[in-house]
Amino acid sequence: MSGYILVVDDQFGVRLLIHKVLEESGYNVKAVENGPECLKLAISLNRPSLILLDNRMPTMTGLQVLSILNQDEQAKNIPVIMISAESDIEETARCFGVRDFLSKPLDLSVLLKTVEETLKCAI
Repeated sequence: MSGYILVVDDQFGVRLLIHKVLEESGYNVKAVENGPECLKLAISLNRPSLILLDNRMPTMTGLQVLSILNQDEQAKNIPVIMISAESDIEETARCFGVRDFLSKPLDLSVLLKTVEETLKCAI
């Protein structure tokens, strides 16, 4: 895989777990704790190949991050998988263009399968 997967979650334990599982599966991973850090990387020259984005975070929600990403000509093409304990936002997230939606608590085998499928479709 060229590029990297960006994990965005304010919960340290969740971020660490996802980072570890993806890295052990051979992916290059960066992890940040909030929306502004995500936007800084997503709009940079070294954009991620995929973003795993939590919704409920302080400072900026995942939906707010998606809204800003969609305004950038390059960043709006980065596939995003939304991760949230709030299943009622799935339809809204899909309207913002997320490729997939995973519910917390995460099933790690489903996470890996979804990441693999999303990256294959993005090529």
